[in-house]
Amino acid sequence: MSSALSDFSRKRDFLVCLDSDGCVMDTVRIKHCTVFCPELIRVFGLESHAAFLSAAWEEINLNSITRGISRFESVVLIFDRLKNRGIDVPGSEEISAWVSTASELSTASLQQEVLRSGSLALRKLQEWNNACNRRIQTLEPTFRPFPGVEDSLRQLHAIADVAVVSAANESAIESEWTRYGLAKHADVIFGQEVGSKANSIASMLACGYESRKVLMVGDAMGDAQAAAANGVSFVPILPGREAESWRRLQEEALPKLLHGTFNPDYQATLLAQLRSVLHG
Repeated sequence: MSSALSDFSRKRDFLVCLDSDGCVMDTVRIKHCTVFCPELIRVFGLESHAAFLSAAWEEINLNSITRGISRFESVVLIFDRLKNRGIDVPGSEEISAWVSTASELSTASLQQEVLRSGSLALRKLQEWNNACNRRIQTLEPTFRPFPGVEDSLRQLHAIADVAVVSAANESAIESEWTRYGLAKHADVIFGQEVGSKANSIASMLACGYESRKVLMVGDAMGDAQAAAANGVSFVPILPGREAESWRRLQEEALPKLLHGTFNPDYQATLLAQLRSVLHG
């Protein structure tokens, strides 16, 4: 599994792009509920609002159409909700400004902005981000792929090139995929360090794939939007119905892609199924 396109060359006519958290790896709930939100409460001293924040964070990141957004975007939404309740988090405007203007939302780009600006608010955001990364590393042995994923990946990789397209840290993705023997079923990895998922898919298309022969697989509307921005097909892994979704990918969606019958009506049906399990 390569972490740079300079080491990648197209081998097959078809390409499958895969999100990792919540799609391949059963990591979303544990990361958000035991790491991201508790660390945000601790670092920003928001213990008196813990119950509200926990419920809001879970809604934003697990159960609504915002599922799958960057951890940094989640912080902005959470601080906005606090502001609507009359609670102002010092420096929240600076954090929001960085999130809305940064060319990429990553650990490296945050560090660069902290060094450039000297912002105390961004330094606190960096403290939170680094604490989350450390805790996730300690939790990695508890993460598992969803049932049936390895068999599906093996079959996908036999007929298509496979790219991991994720908003998570590249090092975390590579570690998780290697731990469970999945890395051999992927050709290239795009983490948060290289920018948006839409840009990552576009980079793969530039390798010579026809858009009608490319599929994006993910568990969130952001994955669907990244696919649509590039004119490629999208298959959802439905939260709570992951094993069933992987079977459908294998038995129904992939054959349609291979035979050129993945049509707009079928795509609309899949998108409606994802929307039906997410609020908003």
